[in-house]
Amino acid sequence: MPHSSGGSSHSGGSHSGSSSSSSSSSRSSSGGSSGGSASRISSTPFRGSRRFLYYKDSKPNFIYTNYDVRKKSYDHIIIWAIFFVMLLGPFLGIGGFMAVQSVNFPKKITYFKNKDVEFVVEDNLGVVKDEENLKRAMKDFYKETGIVPAVITVSNDTWNKNYKNLEAYAYDVSLDLFPDEAHWLIIYSTAVKEDGFDDWFCETMQGDRTDPVITEACGKEFNDVLYKRLLQRDQYSVDGALAATFDDFTPKMMRPSLKKAAQFYAFAIMFFGSAIGGVLSLVSAIHKTKEQGKYKHAVPCDLNAVYQGSCNYCGGVYIIGMHTECPHCGAALPPQNYVQDPQGNVIQIFNTKPSKPV
Repeated sequence: MPHSSGGSSHSGGSHSGSSSSSSSSSRSSSGGSSGGSASRISSTPFRGSRRFLYYKDSKPNFIYTNYDVRKKSYDHIIIWAIFFVMLLGPFLGIGGFMAVQSVNFPKKITYFKNKDVEFVVEDNLGVVKDEENLKRAMKDFYKETGIVPAVITVSNDTWNKNYKNLEAYAYDVSLDLFPDEAHWLIIYSTAVKEDGFDDWFCETMQGDRTDPVITEACGKEFNDVLYKRLLQRDQYSVDGALAATFDDFTPKMMRPSLKKAAQFYAFAIMFFGSAIGGVLSLVSAIHKTKEQGKYKHAVPCDLNAVYQGSCNYCGGVYIIGMHTECPHCGAALPPQNYVQDPQGNVIQIFNTKPSKPV
């Protein structure tokens, strides 16, 4: 059914049209969890943890974990994948789909292909000064879009007694004259009051087949520009304003445009926000997975107290009682004089200053 693309009046300004339907600790993900709890790595002891020793920059370091930290785990990436599928994926999909749906990609109307086309200019007021130029602009618009414009001028008395407004009158005229739903009807109506005020109105009515090209935003912009020109009677006649507006819009009618700008920007933000969040969280998950590689040479250290010694060859620091070779350069370590308890813990060392027991 035909529907308004918008309109204007001398006293009321322009208006938009109606739609066609109606006018400190770090946690890893898993991998060897203890007692069903989440895998955990910490620099301080916690319930159920075990101490591991690893070396970095020629110095010993200790971590506490509830799983075998030497086994590389991909749980961070697995959890990211689950998070992506359950949350980020739908947000990306919905945001991207709705953003694209908010963009209109015009497609030329082919209804009149291989048909004779008549360009109607019915001037009942005698206000059209250059019909040839107006029809030229209408034909150019048709060649670009496949939509046939039609222009009719009437007196306000033609419709104001039997219709609520010009839009209702234009609706009936469009149904009667252009049932093909592929025309764009423009009705200009006027009456000069006793005080000399030119009480003009203008209404545009489009058929459903024109919707892929004449969007709500496009119709509003067209009517806004036409309204401003109709106010400049010292520069434009009625037909001159129409022709100039057609000439302005013909070159850009087939360009992609936003149907609803607010919807597009909202869903575009959702899409790119989800994409950026997904990428950053994936990078973080990969980084945490790679970080676990530094623990691959870690060894359990169940000593109640630790004592440090230094290698005579490389100067690297090591834990006494844990190695027979330097963990840094591989050189043989000299025998140490220390006392162990029945469990193998070093409880006393001679001629070496102990570090603070841990």
